[in-house]
Amino acid sequence: MKAISHLSPNQLELLKETSYLGMGHATSALSQLLGHPLNLTVPQVSILPLEEIPSHIGRKDELVAGLHLKVRGDARGNILILLPRKSVISILRMLTGKRIAQGIVLSEEERSVLRELGNILSSAYLTALSNLLGAPLIPSIPGLAFDMAGAVIDYLLIELAKAGGEAMIIETDFESLENDVSGRLLLFLDSMSMASFLQLHPTPIPKLRKHE
Repeated sequence: MKAISHLSPNQLELLKETSYLGMGHATSALSQLLGHPLNLTVPQVSILPLEEIPSHIGRKDELVAGLHLKVRGDARGNILILLPRKSVISILRMLTGKRIAQGIVLSEEERSVLRELGNILSSAYLTALSNLLGAPLIPSIPGLAFDMAGAVIDYLLIELAKAGGEAMIIETDFESLENDVSGRLLLFLDSMSMASFLQLHPTPIPKLRKHE
């Protein structure tokens, strides 16, 4: 990982605090949907060459649902939501009330449910960030791939490569202690979007609670 030499300590702390509060809104929306509380990790911020992103995210041979959305507005980027297979099965069971097959093929109804979940998470996350930063951030309609994590990430790298050779990643993990629900939300900003994002003027926000 590159040292975050691109960022001042204040910028780094602001990114973590803003993302933590944004994810708090997102997981609150998901918690209400699932009927179970979710815990968050403290956001991690990295600036990486594109070729290092797959190894940074890891678990390339794990079967996941990957929800990909483009971010438009005053700062542009990409959101990737990764849900492990066990989490996908648990979420679909809770949201549909149906027995879910253990295979690797999702029905159109199941795919629609996961896309809506991605829309809810990303919209809540970006709405909170928009309010904090005082600038519009708008998600696209989510695309969905149910595949090995490596293949999901490779598709995203094609998008990121159009805008430069490195990206900032702001990532947060979430999980429920009561069931097999866990996942990761990653916000990717290319070099140009990174500069725009850091120039936005945030409203005063409370300090990040330091717990892992």
